[in-house]
Amino acid sequence: MQAQQRELARLYRVALDRPRWQQVLAFAVSLWTLAWIAGQFLGPDDAPTALGVLGELAARLGLTGGSWSQRLVETWQTSGGGFALLGGLLWAATTERGQLPALLGWVAVMLGSERLGYQPAILLAVATMVGFVVVLWLAALTSNRFVDRRTTLLPRDVVRAGVTAAALSAVVPLYSLAFFLTCLGRPYLTKAPRLLPLERAPGRGGGTRIPEQPAPHREPDA
Repeated sequence: MQAQQRELARLYRVALDRPRWQQVLAFAVSLWTLAWIAGQFLGPDDAPTALGVLGELAARLGLTGGSWSQRLVETWQTSGGGFALLGGLLWAATTERGQLPALLGWVAVMLGSERLGYQPAILLAVATMVGFVVVLWLAALTSNRFVDRRTTLLPRDVVRAGVTAAALSAVVPLYSLAFFLTCLGRPYLTKAPRLLPLERAPGRGGGTRIPEQPAPHREPDA
């Protein structure tokens, strides 16, 4: 249990560790996604669509966003479930060093929901991601398990990569909230003192070298 908690805490830090331009993009996508998801639960009878959230935001800012959002809705509604499928594949392509596919995957899922709806789009994207990982896992079971110089599939590594991709994709809607809480609590945190590295001896054993003491002064014999 503690190992799982440490792994989740590590993935949380990884999700916040992005380039500056990607932090801005992740914050915007997170706010958009969070408002869209919250609208499905707060007003299920009159829940806003993903593009409707942008249109509402544009209206509150005094921008005339109704016409372009309506045209986009009509365009995406003819796309079928392709965007939801693409979103699931982008989620599966997410890694610790490449978290941009998770953001693009959420955008694709939200666009796909304009035709499919909130729940079908999410379920289709999740099923696509899980199905892709399962196919790779089955392929890893039938492949050569001996590690050599060639790139190969290993069942345990496939599962680990799939879990990592799912965790980093699931944290996208909560990124803006986590980023805000991190910035709010950072001034109140105290870092532990850093231990100074000991000077190592040049010989074997890696022991600590004790500096030589000067020889005691001796009076000359009379």
